[in-house]
Amino acid sequence: MHRHIRHAVVVAAAAGMLGGGLLASSATAAESGSTRTASKTTDRMTAQAVGTTKAKGPAATRYPDDFNGDGYHDLAMSEPRANLIVPGTAEKENAGWGAGYVTVSYGSKYGAQRTGLKIITQDSPGVPHRAQLSNGFGDVLANGDFNGDGYADLAVAASWQDTAADDDDQGTVTLLWGGPSGLKGGVSVADNAPQQRGNFGSVLVAGDFNGDRRTDLVIGHGGRLDLFRGPFSATGKPASVTSVDPGFKVSYGFWDNKRLAAGRINKDAADDLVAFNGNSNEYASTPGRVLLGGSAGLKATPTVLRSGSKPVIADFDKDGYGDIAVGDRAADWETEQTAGRVHISFGSAKGVDTRRRVKVFTEDTPGVPGTPKEMDQFGANLGVGDLNRDGYPDLVVGAPGENYPACDDGCAPRSGGGVYVLKGSPKGVVATGAAFYGAKASGLPAVPKKAVLRFGHELKITDLNADRQPEIALLVYGIGRSNLWSVGTKKDGTVAGTATTREVTAPTDPKIQYDYGYGFTLLAR
Repeated sequence: MHRHIRHAVVVAAAAGMLGGGLLASSATAAESGSTRTASKTTDRMTAQAVGTTKAKGPAATRYPDDFNGDGYHDLAMSEPRANLIVPGTAEKENAGWGAGYVTVSYGSKYGAQRTGLKIITQDSPGVPHRAQLSNGFGDVLANGDFNGDGYADLAVAASWQDTAADDDDQGTVTLLWGGPSGLKGGVSVADNAPQQRGNFGSVLVAGDFNGDRRTDLVIGHGGRLDLFRGPFSATGKPASVTSVDPGFKVSYGFWDNKRLAAGRINKDAADDLVAFNGNSNEYASTPGRVLLGGSAGLKATPTVLRSGSKPVIADFDKDGYGDIAVGDRAADWETEQTAGRVHISFGSAKGVDTRRRVKVFTEDTPGVPGTPKEMDQFGANLGVGDLNRDGYPDLVVGAPGENYPACDDGCAPRSGGGVYVLKGSPKGVVATGAAFYGAKASGLPAVPKKAVLRFGHELKITDLNADRQPEIALLVYGIGRSNLWSVGTKKDGTVAGTATTREVTAPTDPKIQYDYGYGFTLLAR
C-alpha cells in the first residue's frame, strides 16, 4: 500500500539511525598531487574498459557476478528508497518517491570501478514496468546466469510495487540481462501465485538446486516460497516452477531480504538452501531450516536452526561439508539489548551435524575484541572469504552499531560501526587471532575531518582485480552521501591499505531527485 510503504521506508530510515546506520555519507577524502593524478588516470582507464571488453565466446562465465564477461567479479548495488524524477510528472507530485534504482561497479585489473557508475531504473531502455511511487526497485537482488548465455544476469525485486490495483503491494521480479556491455534491458518473471496478494520477490536467492548445472531462482512472497528452475527464456519464463516447503509456515514481506542463503552443505552436485522465516522487521530474528537440493528440488531437513536473520554457507573446517553461519543482530547479551551474536552449525550428509556442538560467538567470546553493548548488532551481516589464503574460509562479521551514542535523540552523532574477522581452521571458525576494524582503523580509507560515518550493515567479500587476494566491499553511510569502500587485504589476512583499496563514488544522474546514497543492498554472493 502506498501509504504503508511511505511509512515503512521512513520507519526503516529511523531504524537505521537507531541501529547506527546513518542514512547519508561522507565526502571522499582529499588526495594529493601525484596520487590524485594517478588515481584519475586509473579511473579513466577503468571506465573505458567497462562496457567495451567483449567476452571470448558464449562459454559459461567463471563467476555468477561477472555481468560483462570480462573475467572479473562485479559489484551490484541498489537503493530502493531513492526518489526519482518520473518523466511527464511534476516534481512536487512525488511521483517517483521511493521508486529505486540499481547500479554496478565493474571489476577490472585495477579493482573496483570508482567513478562513472550508471543507474538502471524501471524507466531505463528495455526494462519492464515503469518507475513510480514506492516501487522500491532493487529492494532485493540475486545474481547468476539465468538464461545460460555465458553472462551473469541480475534478478531485481520491487516487492513493494503495485501491479493489478491501487495499493496492492503485489511486487515484481525483473531479470536484467548481462552481456558484453554489462547489464542492459530485461524481462519480468511472472508471479506464479498472484492470489497471495503481496510482496512477490521479498526474498530471492540463486543457485543450482537440482544439480543440472542451470541457475535456478528461489522467490518468496506472502505465504509462499517457490523454486523457479532455470534456464529462463528470453521472455522470462522458467523451465518449471515448484512449491518449496521449508518446514515452517511461510511469511515474507518488507525487509526480509537477507533470510535465505545458497551453497553446498552435503557432498552432492546440487546447491542447498538455508531459510529463515520472515518477520517484516530487519532487527528481528526467527528459527530456520536447512533444505537439501537434489534432482527432485529442495527438501527440508528436520533440524531447527537457532534464531537468526542472516545465514551464509561455507566449509570453514574443510571436511567437505558446508557449515552454516548465522548472524543474529537482535540477540541480547545479559542486559545489553540487540548486542548480537553469530552461531555456526557444522554440516553433514543429512544437513546439520547434530553430533557436533553449535559454536556461538559474541563480543564476550575470549579472543574476540570488544565488549557486548546495547545496539552493537554483532552479526548484522556476514561475508566469507579466504583472506589469509591458508585454504580455510574466514568469516567477516558486520557490527554497524559499534560505538553507537548511548543517549537520547538529539545527542551528537559520531562515526562508528565496523567489521570483525574470525579465522577458519581445521576446527572451524575460531576466535583465536580475531580482529576488529572500526571506522578510523589503519588501512581503511581516510575519514574526512568532521565527517560522521558508519558501516558494517552491508558487506561482500570478493576479488575484483583477480589477484586471488580478496577485498572487502563495505557500504558506508554518513553525513552527505554514501560511498562504497573496496578494502584490500594482505596475505596474512589483515585488512590494510593496498593498491586495491578504493572509494567508489555514488552515481550522479539527473533522474535522481533525492536519495539516501546508493547502497542499501549489496549482493550476497
